[in-house]
Amino acid sequence: MTVMSLGDVVGRLYRAVRLTLPRPLRFALDGTRARLFGTAYLMRHFDLTVGLVRRRLQPRRLFVGWVLHGDEDDGGSRLHALLPHRYLRRRGINSVILRRPRQHGSGYRPRPEDIERVLRAGFDVVAFQEVHGPDIEAWVRALRGVGTRTVYVTGDLHGTGMAAVVDRVVASSAGLTGIAEGYMEKTRVIEASIETPPSLVKDYSRRPAGGEIRVVWVGYPENVHLLGPVREALEDPRLTRFRLITISRGPEATYQWDRRRVSRQLLDCDIGVLPSAATDWYQAKPNTRMTMFKALGIPVVASPIQSYADTLTHGRSCYFARTVTDWAECLLALADPERRRDMGLADRVRILAAYGFDTIGERWLSLFEDLCGQGVSRERSHGSVRDH
Repeated sequence: MTVMSLGDVVGRLYRAVRLTLPRPLRFALDGTRARLFGTAYLMRHFDLTVGLVRRRLQPRRLFVGWVLHGDEDDGGSRLHALLPHRYLRRRGINSVILRRPRQHGSGYRPRPEDIERVLRAGFDVVAFQEVHGPDIEAWVRALRGVGTRTVYVTGDLHGTGMAAVVDRVVASSAGLTGIAEGYMEKTRVIEASIETPPSLVKDYSRRPAGGEIRVVWVGYPENVHLLGPVREALEDPRLTRFRLITISRGPEATYQWDRRRVSRQLLDCDIGVLPSAATDWYQAKPNTRMTMFKALGIPVVASPIQSYADTLTHGRSCYFARTVTDWAECLLALADPERRRDMGLADRVRILAAYGFDTIGERWLSLFEDLCGQGVSRERSHGSVRDH
């Protein structure tokens, strides 16, 4: 005899109750569950309902929906969807998060009733952030069939058929535009905005405790292997004062990654390292971590991938390293605290201006306005609306 778990019992009870409800109450029940638990297959119907009310009150306001790969703890979703969404809301745009799951993943199969509601909502634009697959492509075609513009947003290099069916592809680096091969005319590059406030910057009046120089790497656990040349360089006897700090997830990380603490942890370190690999996957990566370090005033040693080389200048605002010897020499050059300060702060003002929240947010707004031919006046979009 099979014994059901408490979760199975609750799930069956939920489904049984849901089936007895009229459609509006089912949407309300699903919306509550999506908000409380971030359930991967459910839509945020409460948010959509609020958006529809705003649509009726202000029918000429640009109406934008977002379907996300993850929630705030997923870097791509946060930087390439949630931050632009918040900028749009501050500008008075009717922007709605339709899906924001805590269980990250692109394998989302929307339910027919959810698709139908979105089709009937009358969105001007629906953006799909790293969500793809045959079911999503069919949804995109249906949206375009009712006059809704569609956008695919990506921060990684992977194969997908989305470029062929959407109206625009937004890539976070020039190297990522390769996913739209054959459809380059519909591709735009919009980098991630800097999250930290400009007032948050390294305090160079404080010397490292005990003379230790902390070299920091932040990244996903599956990329920790990239630290190979850095670890090897740190074995150089001239770098005995240097200590490697890792901010990631898993038992081997010095600090467990937490978006609420990471900036302060970085400010306790002295040099940021951004090693990469020669594969296309890594060569196409965006400059997000480089601009993060620069915004905090932390000097950087990096592999010379395209997005990094396009952002900072070797010898002035960063160092680029290709070999283990390069890594050792660049780190050694930053043993001097004055050199660390000069390099950490060099070009910081320019980077803050180029990749600030407002600058990047304005690029998203312009993309949506141009895509829709909406002609949303700057006067109407200057309104201030609280995030929902």
